[in-house]
Amino acid sequence: METGINTHERFSTINHEHLDTLVMAAVGDYPTSGLMVVECQDGSWFVEVEFGDEYNAIDGVSKPQITPYIDPQLFTSENKVRWFAFSCIKQIHPELKKLELGEFFSEK
Repeated sequence: METGINTHERFSTINHEHLDTLVMAAVGDYPTSGLMVVECQDGSWFVEVEFGDEYNAIDGVSKPQITPYIDPQLFTSENKVRWFAFSCIKQIHPELKKLELGEFFSEK
């Protein structure tokens, strides 16, 4: 059974935040697909599919369960990766296009 690539090892990740609760708060229902933003040891960031397949067609997102693996778009700041993640979420949940998703993001 194919388990996919280990992006934690490949990108030396040090932190991540799940966005499924953000989507649940905005939509009012738990999503069938989820994303997370991931921080790397070198200071870069990327967006990764955590579960489900709704985000699989979006370029720039890490999809560790899909072969061949294509490296994700890397961002230089948490702010930039968050806005990319928000744009991905709004592609799957067009009802959120007018919503400022940053208000649902947990504060650090």
